[in-house]
Amino acid sequence: MSAFLRNQWYTAATSAEIGDKPLARTICNEPLVIFRSGNGNVAVLTDRCPHRKAPLSSGEVVGNDIQCGYHGIRFAPDGACTRVPGNAQIGRNFRARGFPAHEIHGLIFVWLGEAALADPAHIPDFSENVKPGWTGVHGLLYVKGNYQLLIDNILDLTHVVFVHKTTLAGGGVAETPLDVEIDGDVVRAQRLMRNVDTAPIYKAARNLHGKIDRWQFLEFRPPIYARITLGAREAGSEVPFGTPTHIVLNSFTPETERTTHYFWSTVRSWGLDDANVSKVYKDMTDLAFAEDARIVELQQELIDSDTSGAPLVSLAFDRAGLGARRIIKRKLDEEVSAPAQVAPSPMTAQAR
Repeated sequence: MSAFLRNQWYTAATSAEIGDKPLARTICNEPLVIFRSGNGNVAVLTDRCPHRKAPLSSGEVVGNDIQCGYHGIRFAPDGACTRVPGNAQIGRNFRARGFPAHEIHGLIFVWLGEAALADPAHIPDFSENVKPGWTGVHGLLYVKGNYQLLIDNILDLTHVVFVHKTTLAGGGVAETPLDVEIDGDVVRAQRLMRNVDTAPIYKAARNLHGKIDRWQFLEFRPPIYARITLGAREAGSEVPFGTPTHIVLNSFTPETERTTHYFWSTVRSWGLDDANVSKVYKDMTDLAFAEDARIVELQQELIDSDTSGAPLVSLAFDRAGLGARRIIKRKLDEEVSAPAQVAPSPMTAQAR
């Protein structure tokens, strides 16, 4: 069985990463080259030139095409060969493999499976990244751990008390049960805490120093997406439960079975022009997620070195993460058993 779902959208890059030079990025063991054509659209091809398998990413963008840095052969955004130096003859099937790509919400998404199934409507709604009335800070971490360990981590916020003592920790988290609901392919969970000690991030960003009411709303969508809505108010105030103080948008894109590209945004709809608040969120999120990465990397090392065959154990506060794992496993089974789709030649979707 494949280690990864194929008929899914994966976050491949941020829009800001794709300038005038090609970007090399491996996703689900696929070496890819991501580039912006002269017309502004983003394209994704295999990073293996079909000639001698040199990396296309070592070349350059020429007009709408990418030119291999080894022999100067050019390929269109759909992978068709458009030029060979000296007009050397090529076979009918000489082309680079193309992957459907879509640019939205300040991110580049790629589809690794059957091109005919690549419906952009299935891309997660991360519109707060660019929506008027919202602002945020962003980051990309390279984590030496399996992507499902990171999904476990984000869906189990019990750990914030113990891992993030100077940023996200606070009263009530470990003591309050996590309510979990699984609706088809979606996992939703929440934790509501009343009259608890504040957390460092709420002291720094919202000036909440006394007792607070606090909430965590978690949502997972396969294969790699988690939306975390977090908030706090003065204990007993009339601010409605669920009002976001900030939202964390997460993509855990597998590079290999043991490495992950972690894209994150922390967005808010208040203090839009307050550079100090943005700095607080950036600094604290960078620190907290670096702490998460360290824990996950240590987990991966010990999982790899464990010869006992003992499985991971799930407790009550792991229910959301366990639900996500079961959804991924079910969908992997479905992909294996599904009949092959008859698809046209892969084409790169037009960017919005």
